[in-house]
Amino acid sequence: MSTLTKIFVGLLVVLSLLLSAATITFVSALGNQRKALLAQIEATQSAQAKADAAAASAAADAARSADNYRLATNTIESMKLQANQAGQLIADRDAQLQDAKTKLAMMVAEVTRIGEALKASEDAKAKQAEMIVAQRATLDQRQTEAAQMNTQINDLTNKLEVTEKERRFATEQLEQARQENTKLGAALQDRGISPDQAIATAGTGRGAPKINGVVREVRTIAGKPYATISVGSVDNVIKGMQFDVVDRASGNFLGVLTIDAVEYNESAGILQGPQDKVAQVRPGVEVRTQRAAGLN
Repeated sequence: MSTLTKIFVGLLVVLSLLLSAATITFVSALGNQRKALLAQIEATQSAQAKADAAAASAAADAARSADNYRLATNTIESMKLQANQAGQLIADRDAQLQDAKTKLAMMVAEVTRIGEALKASEDAKAKQAEMIVAQRATLDQRQTEAAQMNTQINDLTNKLEVTEKERRFATEQLEQARQENTKLGAALQDRGISPDQAIATAGTGRGAPKINGVVREVRTIAGKPYATISVGSVDNVIKGMQFDVVDRASGNFLGVLTIDAVEYNESAGILQGPQDKVAQVRPGVEVRTQRAAGLN
C-alpha cells in the first residue's frame, strides 16, 4: 500500500470518524431541536388557545361592552327624557308655585280684609250690645211704666165701674129718693120730727133701719179697700149709709163700710178701720146697720 493510499485511508478514517461524530452531534442536536420545537409548538398552541380564549373573552367583553353601551345610551336617553320631564315638571311647579304665591297674596289680602270687616263687625256688635242694653233699660222702664199704667187703668176701670153703677142708678135712686123723701117727710111730720133731726140721725147710720147683709167681694181701688155687699136699694140702702162689718164666727168688729154706690140688690163702699182688722174682711163676712150691744 502506498503512502498516498495510507494517507487517503487515514484521511478517510478520520473523515469517517469526524462524520460519525458530526452525525452523532447533528442527530443529538436535531433531537434537541425537535424537543425544543415540540415544546415551542406546545407553547405556541397553548398561547394560541389562551389567545383564542382571550379573544373569545374579549369578544364577550366587547359584546357586553356593546350591550352596556347600548344600555348606558338608553339609560342616558331615558335620563335625558326624565330630565326634560323633570325640567317641565319643575317649570310647571314653578308656575304653580307662582300661582300659589299669587293666590296666597290674595288670600292674605282677603284675610286682612275679613279681619278688618270682623273688627268692624265686632265694633258694630259692641255698639249694638250697648244699644240693646240701653233698649232693654228703656224697655224695662216702659214695662214698669206700662205696669203702672195698667194698675192705673185697672183702678180707673174699677172707679169707672163704680161710677157707671152710680150713673145707671142715679135716676132711679133720685126718683126713689124723691118718693121716699115725700113719704118720709109726711111720716116725720106725723111723728113730730123735723127734717134736720132726721138727716143728722141718718148721717151716722145709727138711726137707720136694721139692715143685715154679707160681703160679696173685696177689692183695692187706688190703694183703698172697697167692698160690695148683698143688699141694695130694694132693702132701703142709700148712699152715705154706714154698715158695721162683723166676723160671724168670732163676732169681732172688723171695720165700717160707708156706702157710696147703690144698686137694686147690692151696694158698694169704702172700708174704714184698723188696717189689721180691715185686712180680715172676706166674702161672707156679715154687715149690719145697727151695732150690737158690747161690740168693739
